[in-house]
Amino acid sequence: MLISLSVVGMLEARLISKPMPHAFYPLSWRAAWLPLLASIMFQRAVIFSLPRYAHPGLHAAAARLAGHVLLCALGFLLYAWSLGHPAAMGLPPLHHWWAKVLMFFNLCMLFLHLLPLPGMLFGEWVLPRLARRWTSFAILLKPSASGVILWLWVLLAASPLPDAILGAYGIFPVYAQMATWAVVFLR
Repeated sequence: MLISLSVVGMLEARLISKPMPHAFYPLSWRAAWLPLLASIMFQRAVIFSLPRYAHPGLHAAAARLAGHVLLCALGFLLYAWSLGHPAAMGLPPLHHWWAKVLMFFNLCMLFLHLLPLPGMLFGEWVLPRLARRWTSFAILLKPSASGVILWLWVLLAASPLPDAILGAYGIFPVYAQMATWAVVFLR
């Protein structure tokens, strides 16, 4: 998570051409950690985080999505490489495990961009349009709503909904297919 969200934030700053306050800005608030800890504590298969994004808008969300796609592809390539390079005798295959985690976490974040949530691609596209029609959606776009959004994300992470909906119909089939492609890619 540290590497993924920091790299995605730096890539977003590069593509938007606006600097971030510091390198670990996406990780510097509790909403980056609480949903992740809730999903781990309640033993959920789909893990995600709500990083603090430096730039709002559709273009910035598309840059973040592109960052997650690139890191997922990098995790796939590292996983395919690690299958052909076993760990030294007596050591655990940590390079194999870390490559799978890099691929899986970014795949989870990639599918999260398909939900109508603030900061995610679909959310940045649909929420301003809904806020123009119905004022009750406008509260989600205000910075003062970050506390409400944080607890909504924590409840979402602790609930079985991400596993049952996003996981069963999107993340797990794609992840299984990517793992199969990595084995085929090795040959």
